[in-house]
Amino acid sequence: MRSNNPDERLKKLETEINEMAGLEYAESLRKEISFRKAIENAIPSGIAVVDDKGKQLYVNQAFCKMVGWDEDELIGKRPPYPYWSSQGMKNIEESFRLTILNQAPAEGFELVFCHRSGKLIDVNVTISSFLQDDGRTFYLANVVDITERKKAEEEVKKSHLLLKSSIESQKDTIIFSVDRDYNYLYFNNAHFAAMKNLYNIDVSAGMNFLKSISIDVDRNLIKTNFDLALKGESGSFIQYFGEDRNECYECFFNPVLNESNEVVACTGLARNITERRQSEQALKESEAKFKEIINQIHEAIIVFDEQGEVIIWNNGAENVSGIKAEDAVSKSIVDIRHQITPVQERDKQQLEKMIQAVLQQKSPDLFNKIIDSEIIPMNSDSLKNVQTILFPIKLEQCHLFCMVVRDTTEIKQYERELLRISEDKDKFYSMIAQYLYNPFNLFHGFTKMIVEELDTLSIREIQKMVVTMSKSATNLYTLLDNLLQWTRMHQGKIMFKPQKVNFLIISMDAISILKPNIESKKLTVSHSADSELTVYADTYMLKTILRNLVTNAIRTTRDEGQIEISAIHRDSTITVTVSDDGIEKSPGYLTKLFDSSEMHATLGLAEEKGSTLGLMLCKDFVEKHGGKIWVDTKKGSGYDFKFTLPSTAGSIDRL
Repeated sequence: MRSNNPDERLKKLETEINEMAGLEYAESLRKEISFRKAIENAIPSGIAVVDDKGKQLYVNQAFCKMVGWDEDELIGKRPPYPYWSSQGMKNIEESFRLTILNQAPAEGFELVFCHRSGKLIDVNVTISSFLQDDGRTFYLANVVDITERKKAEEEVKKSHLLLKSSIESQKDTIIFSVDRDYNYLYFNNAHFAAMKNLYNIDVSAGMNFLKSISIDVDRNLIKTNFDLALKGESGSFIQYFGEDRNECYECFFNPVLNESNEVVACTGLARNITERRQSEQALKESEAKFKEIINQIHEAIIVFDEQGEVIIWNNGAENVSGIKAEDAVSKSIVDIRHQITPVQERDKQQLEKMIQAVLQQKSPDLFNKIIDSEIIPMNSDSLKNVQTILFPIKLEQCHLFCMVVRDTTEIKQYERELLRISEDKDKFYSMIAQYLYNPFNLFHGFTKMIVEELDTLSIREIQKMVVTMSKSATNLYTLLDNLLQWTRMHQGKIMFKPQKVNFLIISMDAISILKPNIESKKLTVSHSADSELTVYADTYMLKTILRNLVTNAIRTTRDEGQIEISAIHRDSTITVTVSDDGIEKSPGYLTKLFDSSEMHATLGLAEEKGSTLGLMLCKDFVEKHGGKIWVDTKKGSGYDFKFTLPSTAGSIDRL
């Protein structure tokens, strides 16, 4: 049996050659065998030789391995060979026919063989013919297994079709490519439609892209980006195109490189973003209007998201907190609230716990409820009273939380002032009622006594009662006048008409009504001022000031005591002093004399009752002139009540 092993056959031949060592052609034959062995070992592709009758004369081991049959099973066989597949039989027979007719193409045939296992094999068969000395023609077939290559080509083909289908299906995505001369290499249907719509032109492969654009500004912009890409740089831009400039496109340009890394073309991609731009513009305008409206609201508007991050901080929030929007937006509401919380109340853990309960909506009792609190604005030491109302905003994808904060500092001050005024009013009415009670009770008693006992009273007793009634009437008149003026003053009903007047004349006239009170205590009242001294003042108010200060001095001065009214001109100011030698008062008492919140009754040496209402009226009238009023303790005993007035109309604003 003939051996299938080529090496064994070669060894057998070598043995035969050695036995014929004496023959002349032994060396030549040895060389031929060595050459054949080298060829068989070096050629990876399958080699098969057939004669002009189709008989298979030779196959190498690579061919046998490819088809799965041994050499002995193939040598001597005629068509159809065992490795011919039924699926590709028609092509194989045609190829064999062309081979016998010496019409095989140089590139060979692509055929389908069948492995002994039944597996189909894609092969490429190239045919070479050679003529023997006896005139017979033989055909050498070089067979290459291209199964893997065919699979790869099929995958590439599928990918290409898929890519092309995907590109063409992108109705809103424009894709195109041009060569270095701006001529079309490729464009998809979306690009064709866009060029028709924008420039009314039907583009075609090979056409110059730039020449198809009829608008100079569009052409120049696209050429600039083409040139950048052809230099190896990518670029992009957003631009409105066409005659009406109402179609907006976002465009991208990129270079195409060959295997030598040279730029050979440019690809472009564009999207029509007109609707998006219109939506963005509408949204931007809407946001601008919303922001303007929010910023026009005086109250603080603060909105934060489910992570507690601030997303809206209006001008009102800046004004209330002292924190700028750029320092608040995107920051934690916990951190911001902690910054402006009064030091004694700063408990960050408690604040975080409360905000977390809000974010998780575990504390619905905090929503839509007015909460009063205090803050200290940034870069400030002053407390502010604020009212806060918090409510959730439910959106499709998330929840937001809005805080409306109102600065109630002034309102709280007004509330406290109204409360104080109410308390002062009650106190004032109580004091006035008590003060009026005694004079009226005295009048009532004296008139009743006169009516019932007139016949038994002496002239001296009647005279004494009348003097007492006169003093009470004077005090009552003063009180009622002060009450009336003080009320009118706070209602803004007293006209302020300052003018240049002589101080001494006004001073003497003011206290003339107090003559009975002065004489009853045998007091001496003196005036010390330049006879030509003038002040710029409202005559009525100045008389009221002097009369009330002297009345106060009469009550506190001992019998036969001294009261002095003096005035000194210094610069643009007149300083007036009403001096007495009255009884000593405590320092605390003196500080309350001109305080409306400390209104109280006063008691003179002879138990004459009065009130600080007159002194408060003095303070209001002096301040109306732009001056100030105060009291100094004299050495020894007594007090100096002093106030300032302007000397001229121009100096009233400088007091």
